[in-house]
Amino acid sequence: MNLNYRRKKRERHHAAAQDEDSADAPHLEHQLVARGEAQLVTSDTALAEVIAHVREEGVFAYDTEFIGEESYWPRICVVQIATTQRVVLVDAVAVPDLRPIFELVADPTLLTLVHAGTQDLEPVRRMLDRQPANTLDVQVAAAFAEMPWPAGLEKLVERFAGHKLSKGHTFTNWDARPLTASQLRYAADDVRYLPLVWERLRAELERRGSLAWAMTECEQSVKIPARFDEDAQMRRVLKSWPMKPAQIPTLRLVTRLRDEIARKEDLPHRVVMPDDSLADIVKQRPMSQQQFAAVRGLPKKLAAKYGDALAQAVDEGGKSPPEKLQHGKTFDETGEDRARIDALVAIISARCIAMGLAPGMVATRGDVARWWMTRGSKNPEALFEAGDWRVEALGNWLDCFMDGKASVSISWRNGGPELLHG
Repeated sequence: MNLNYRRKKRERHHAAAQDEDSADAPHLEHQLVARGEAQLVTSDTALAEVIAHVREEGVFAYDTEFIGEESYWPRICVVQIATTQRVVLVDAVAVPDLRPIFELVADPTLLTLVHAGTQDLEPVRRMLDRQPANTLDVQVAAAFAEMPWPAGLEKLVERFAGHKLSKGHTFTNWDARPLTASQLRYAADDVRYLPLVWERLRAELERRGSLAWAMTECEQSVKIPARFDEDAQMRRVLKSWPMKPAQIPTLRLVTRLRDEIARKEDLPHRVVMPDDSLADIVKQRPMSQQQFAAVRGLPKKLAAKYGDALAQAVDEGGKSPPEKLQHGKTFDETGEDRARIDALVAIISARCIAMGLAPGMVATRGDVARWWMTRGSKNPEALFEAGDWRVEALGNWLDCFMDGKASVSISWRNGGPELLHG
């Protein structure tokens, strides 16, 4: 049912996109912006020529269009590549072996430009067993140049390239063939302007003295998190369906089994077993095929196929010792604590904005609260880890400020705060 609903929603978006005026908006004329129409690559031979071109250029923009709601791993449908000379759209349906492109992204001698690239970079690590290398995420870097975090591509292109993109339609049938004119145009624009955006953004970061911080944060941002976070999924279930410690081992085993089934069947977790079905299994403890078939939301075919494995997980969980799932430290803030934490957040945010840094990139209220509430304990938690660029940007000053050895003076000029001293 979930798959059908999402596919129908995608089809509606797809149809709406085709109803709009498909006339191409003029591209920005600039030496760092590739001119002309995007090249559609539908053969390995054509892809090999593109790979050679990218290696000659040394810098390229990279993006993917995928459908992520129907399979365990997102299914890539189109890969976009742009240099200052060319824009290329690789049809992943016609050219399913995308490893040559992933090799480019993993090559430290090349600079890969992305925007919000975590999901686009994930297949590189999975297919090559290597991390992306020398990758610059303009969304991350822009947070060091007076842009909000996170900023959409349209805002970045308008700010740094001075060009307004046409409305995008990412939620369309990217696996339908042939690709439509509007799909090709929107896909190409996702990468066409990134070389120019990065050139101007880099110049501004250099002027501000924050380029090194931005590069360090970009390096951290491409460390792709694991696809399956067992504890995170368990906590999500527990938010809606609280459980006793004796039930946690069963929850863990069934959560783990759900992921194994999802991998084998190439289905999303929610399709294999919605969270409410998982909670029902833990609480009702079904053991027979008939009982599993009666669990709400559990597909009957999967219940029949994996009923024995589910029964074993339920049985083993019931025999395991109780377990407490760590939710992370929580603190009871007094009214005075809340006032002081909120004041510190406001001071830190104002200083960040005056420095051109997006406050959300530097520290959240939760970070500040945890630091404040543990400051007098035996094991105080640092606001920033040693070696983090945030220590240089804010941490050293904040230590002095808290000791009464530093102050901050901020003036409102030209529509925003300006750091005077401190």
